[in-house]
Parts: sequence; structure tokens; C-alpha cells
Amino acid sequence: MPVEREVQASFAERSQWTHSRWDSRLLARVTGRHSGTTDENIQWAACKWGISDNVLRAVAVRASNWYQYEVYPNGTCVLTFGCADLLRTPDRASRLYCAEISRAGHDYERDFGAGRCPKTFSVVGVMSWQDPSWDRSPRLQNGTFPFNRDSTAFALDYFSSYLRACDEGWVHWLKKTGDGTYGRGDLWGCVGSWYAGAWHTKPARAYVADVRHDLRHQTWLDPAWGEFRPPCTSRSGCPHGL
Repeated sequence: MPVEREVQASFAERSQWTHSRWDSRLLARVTGRHSGTTDENIQWAACKWGISDNVLRAVAVRASNWYQYEVYPNGTCVLTFGCADLLRTPDRASRLYCAEISRAGHDYERDFGAGRCPKTFSVVGVMSWQDPSWDRSPRLQNGTFPFNRDSTAFALDYFSSYLRACDEGWVHWLKKTGDGTYGRGDLWGCVGSWYAGAWHTKPARAYVADVRHDLRHQTWLDPAWGEFRPPCTSRSGCPHGL
């Protein structure tokens, strides 16, 4: 379970890239202080932030198949099962970011190559990477790591707080993205922006359609889906969760 003072100290180093109410009213309440099954963590986060629990369940299906952080026996994380979105082009910024997150116990460059590390972690795909074109964050990570990797409750807490802030109209930088129509009261637009980083773009709309499909069919209740497992490989063996 995350140590609250460590979480808040990490958040204090990030740029205040949305609005003072996001930082003072919402991030200050993100703790990840809950234990239980994945579904119990979903219910807790949904209740805490006033978000539909089934929306969280559907996003988790789409983001990770409900896997928080699967790894092979050698420690390599299983892509799309709790870690995803590898940095594509190694450069000075990506190498700095990789070095920063490696301080939390695993060298991702060993697995994926120099300057190539996952940008997102967790059951709902919480992004840690902070592109230098967005702001001047010295560590090029937004304060979420390693908590988003190590704690399902933290990941859901953080994600749900984002949806609440976005739905309240407090994520002001979204006004400069997509079709420029960002405003309060559009939860599905917020879900799309979580994935695409922009408002009502084509990738955002496609993602929302996928999530709504899983919501409509309640994929997480399908016995066949529940039996799905990440693949084993001859090189790395069979993965297991942390």
C-alpha cells in the first residue's frame, strides 16, 4: 500500500498542468489507501470519486484485461497487461525518463533497449511519461511512478480523480486540443481524453466506442474472458502478477 507522504511528495514535484483545484482539491486526496480484490478496488474508487463502477470496469478491460502488472520470470513486464505504450524513438529525454523509473527497482532498458520504456502502467493505463514539450518537469515523469505500477488501488484512485476533475471542467489544457469544445459534463469525452490526450479526436472516439462496447456487454462477466491469460514464450517463460 502506498505511503501517503511519499505520494504527496512525488506529486509536489510535478508541474501544475491543469488547474489549482485539480492540485489542491483532488490530487491531495489521491492516496491509494485501500486493499482488496481488483473489483473491490474498483468499487472503492468509484464511490470515492462519484464515477460509475461499471465505467471503471470497462476501461480496465480495454486497458489491461484487468491485469495490474504481469511480469515474466526474468522481470520483464508483459506489454498490454499492466505496462504499455513503449517510447518509440530513443533520445535524451527518453533515456532520462528510463533512468528515472529504473530507480524504482527494474531496468526497463534491459528489456526493451536504450531509451525505450513503457509510458503507462497499471490496470487502467496510468501514464507516467511527461513529454518535455508539455512542460519542464525535471524528471520527465508526472509523479505517479512507481505507485501506479505497484498499487491497483492507487491507479484507480488517480484515474477516477482525473475523470472527476475533467467532468467538472477543471482540465483546462484540453480546451486547446481536438475540436476545442472541452467543457464540463462530458464524461465520455473525458474517457477518450484519458486515452488520446486530446478532446474528441478520432483516436479518442474510437477508444470510447471500444469501452462502451465492453460496458454494454459487461465483458468482465464473460466466463471465457475470465479464463484469458497472457501468453507464455519459449524465451521468457510464463508470466505472473506482482
